[in-house]
Amino acid sequence: MTLNATPTPKSQLPIGADIRLVAIDMDGTLLNDAKEFPEGLWELLDQLDERGIVFAPSSGRQAWTLLDMFPGREDMTVIGENGAIVMKNGEEISSSPVDHDTLHAAIDMVRAAVAGGVDGGIVLCGKQSAYVERIDDRFVDDVLPYYHRTQRVEDLHEVLCAMDRGEIDDAIVKTAIMCFDDVERFAEQSLARFADTHQYAVSGHAWADLQIRGVDKGKAVRDLQEALGITRAQTVAFGDFHNDLSMLAEADMAFAMANAHEDIIAACPYVAPSNNEDGVVQTLRLLLGLEEERA
Repeated sequence: MTLNATPTPKSQLPIGADIRLVAIDMDGTLLNDAKEFPEGLWELLDQLDERGIVFAPSSGRQAWTLLDMFPGREDMTVIGENGAIVMKNGEEISSSPVDHDTLHAAIDMVRAAVAGGVDGGIVLCGKQSAYVERIDDRFVDDVLPYYHRTQRVEDLHEVLCAMDRGEIDDAIVKTAIMCFDDVERFAEQSLARFADTHQYAVSGHAWADLQIRGVDKGKAVRDLQEALGITRAQTVAFGDFHNDLSMLAEADMAFAMANAHEDIIAACPYVAPSNNEDGVVQTLRLLLGLEEERA
């Protein structure tokens, strides 16, 4: 991990470029290590709106959670579930549902692992809501920060069957597991078994995800570019970790954060100041001619 990469000097930045879209990772990129927004962000978002520039936060979080994180901004575009759903103005632009056969099998594998002593559970991540059958407060309290719309249910198999019957108007775009002890061991017993046919990743110290192969933040950015009628030359992207690589690859103006993993820094033409230095806001203000030259 590179912790102190040098930000790109102002003289080498694409100042004055025709920017139409800003695609941006959340944790480690926009948010500082205390999970706080950078100073000056809300004023900057107003300025982006005035210029017709779409600001699209991208995260493994639920789309509704991302919208809740930007209260009062009705005209928001978000990339949720690591690219499995894109929403603009509350309307879906694209989504990639997971097949129910895989989900039924994953539920059974998770149940078997939990019966064998694993302290964890599964989350079915739908377009409209997340669903959990482990309903104790300890588990749900760890789920809710990422999935604000979460329903506690008796049987996840029955939820899927109700969707098949048209009784629940929703579709599952990702499934996740959360574990209080060893998430990698838990994942090996459940979601990792689908790695040959689906997209699987350990996504955090306690989380692992499964979704349709080929679905990632990069595909979401391409879908958004097509919907907006813009190009990669008009796209700025910011990221710090491996799951941001596909998104950064879809932007000519790709910025690694100074705190980013060394692989991200190597893949990007530009480096922004770190997430703890309000690097995203600093850099966008420079690109838009709103900031004096960096000292």
